[in-house]
Amino acid sequence: MRRMKKIVSLVMVGIMAFSLAACSSKKDDQGTGNVKDVPVSEIQTAVKDAYGEAYIPNMDYDAQALESIFGVKEDWYEEFVAQGPMISAQVDTFVAIKAKEANVKEVVDALNSYRDYLVNDSMQYPMNQIKVQASRVEQVGNYVFFILLGDIPMEVEEKGEDAILAAAKEQAQIAVDAINKVLTK
Repeated sequence: MRRMKKIVSLVMVGIMAFSLAACSSKKDDQGTGNVKDVPVSEIQTAVKDAYGEAYIPNMDYDAQALESIFGVKEDWYEEFVAQGPMISAQVDTFVAIKAKEANVKEVVDALNSYRDYLVNDSMQYPMNQIKVQASRVEQVGNYVFFILLGDIPMEVEEKGEDAILAAAKEQAQIAVDAINKVLTK
C-alpha cells in the first residue's frame, strides 16, 4: 500500500510538472549594464524583510552543500548565500548567487536542474507538492536565484490545488520583486 501511494504521488507530481513547465523563469539578460553590484547578503536581507515572519529558511548551506545539493561548483561564482529548512517537513529555500560572468549559464542550468529534480523526482510531503511547483529560478544580470518561499494560508488551502498554486506563485513573486528592487537601477 505504501509503495502504491509513492507511485501515485510520483505520477501526480509528473503530471503537474508537465502542466506547469512554464513556471520556471529566467531572464536572459546576461549583461550587468542595468544591474547594481551589491553583496548577495544585501539581497537576502531585502527578501527576508519582504516576507517578515513568513521567511522560514533558517539553516545556512556552505560551499560544499551548494555543490552537492544544488550542483553549483565553487569556481562558478564570486559569492553566494543559501538557506533551507532545518526540518524536512518544510521546503522553503532561498539561494542567491553572484555568478562569474563566464559561468552564469552553468549556474542557471544547475539551479534549473535542481528545480526539475524537486518537481519531478523528489518525494515531498503532500502539503508541499504544489508549493514546489511554484518554485522559480530567476536571473538578473550575473545574479541567479532559486526561490521556494512563502506562506499559504489555511483558507487558501481549503479552496483546492488551483488556489494553492496561484497563491504560491504570488508568494514567490514577493522575492522576485524584492530582488529587482535591490538590483535594478
